[in-house]
Amino acid sequence: MRPRALSVAALTLALLCAACGDAAGGPGTSGSGSGSTLDVEPQNSTLLVGVNRVSVALLDQSKPVNGAHATLDVQSNGQTIATRPLQWIGPTYDNKPVYNGTVSFPASGRYTFVVHATLTDGSARTGTVSVSATTHSPELPVTFKVPALSQRIVSDPNTTVAQLDSGVPPDDWHSTTIAQGLAQHRPMLLYFGEPGFCVSQVCGPVVQILKQLCTSYCDKLLFEHIEVRVPPGSQGPFNPAYVSFGLTSEPWIYFVNAQGVVADRFEGPVTLDDLRGAADGTLAGRVPAVDVTAR
Repeated sequence: MRPRALSVAALTLALLCAACGDAAGGPGTSGSGSGSTLDVEPQNSTLLVGVNRVSVALLDQSKPVNGAHATLDVQSNGQTIATRPLQWIGPTYDNKPVYNGTVSFPASGRYTFVVHATLTDGSARTGTVSVSATTHSPELPVTFKVPALSQRIVSDPNTTVAQLDSGVPPDDWHSTTIAQGLAQHRPMLLYFGEPGFCVSQVCGPVVQILKQLCTSYCDKLLFEHIEVRVPPGSQGPFNPAYVSFGLTSEPWIYFVNAQGVVADRFEGPVTLDDLRGAADGTLAGRVPAVDVTAR
């Protein structure tokens, strides 16, 4: 199937100041409860049975909800099976109303997210969205081996960094292929994203977080930046490495251990603390790198 580089999740974040409707084609369908004005927009491409990191965007009458105290109830057949806190991480992402947390699904099927938010003015809002959990991830999952891919790098003939990186300025993570990293048994961090063309406007801030991470971990982890398209831009063909990982959204970050196994992965906006935990866990040989059930 031809990948869609601009997923519903990415598009939702790009249109946060516009009216929100159903998230057709995404992991859930947004709606609001009786007497509620809170729109809940899931930002995950896939939700799996077991523990998931989740992101939701929150809007009140089409306006971004920033800085709220929010919790998420997971409901099955009308019964609440878990209540989890949500953290607003908007300050890192130009004050986008995105909230991150963790949830667990006991089985595949349909669930309802019920988000309760106390706004900065003290008023309360509630919103719901229907989501699906599955046992199959189209994106390369944790515990799976990474394919030995030879994406284009700057040492290839007739290749410039501008053909590999849409960032301004570009980063330095284009010198080694995935296949070379695997052959050298090097732990890796793989960043899939196009900061110069990212519709969600999340890819650029994620690069800045990765550069902060790099100051402490680039001597321990091989950082590789893989653009969604080659050459970068909306008209270019999809990068074969991006396609091989089964991705349809951006950005994604994969942590790969020295044995070539996916130790952790992140979709969309992340925090520096999250990435530090995943880096430490990957270097320690843990799979998954972080026990998110303990959070």
